[in-house]
Amino acid sequence: MSSREQILEAIENINLDSKPMPVIPIYDGLGKDKHAFFIEMLHSLGVQVIVSDDLSQLHQIADEFRVGGPVYSAIDAIPSDLTEGVKKSSLECAIIQGDLGVAENGAIWVEGDQLQHRSLTAIATNLVIVMPFKKVVWNMHEAYTYVRPQENGYGVFISGPSKTADIEQSLVKGAHGAKSLTVFIQK
Repeated sequence: MSSREQILEAIENINLDSKPMPVIPIYDGLGKDKHAFFIEMLHSLGVQVIVSDDLSQLHQIADEFRVGGPVYSAIDAIPSDLTEGVKKSSLECAIIQGDLGVAENGAIWVEGDQLQHRSLTAIATNLVIVMPFKKVVWNMHEAYTYVRPQENGYGVFISGPSKTADIEQSLVKGAHGAKSLTVFIQK
């Protein structure tokens, strides 16, 4: 028996009592208005923020991106150009539904089962996330009480457009995902 097999067998034979997960406290917020804090954090990340209940603005955003190429939309009110003959790699914009915003870091939870393809969050040149105004929490501790990736199989927190400064310490947008992020917050 190899040392690897011995180690794995020893681990397998450990008999520990299971213990309940610790209770994680929900910490106070970082101000009085979590929505204002969330929007401020999004701006600091280079995100364009629109707070509105007027879906015609969302149509206008989709039409502006459509000039550059096809637009995928997971929002019923906005037609999607992602049909059988369209390559996902040519997507100019993906408009997706966000489920929950986190004020402390500007992250938005996106359920994977709402996406036609998981790659849409990273492969489109531009990303638009539509989310409800009421679904903002203060911090990740609170957010994890709402998200259930184990039930849906996939979900992702998205925080700002893709950026890296690894290459010669020069800021590059879009290296690992969308070059721009617009968050449309529905009141």
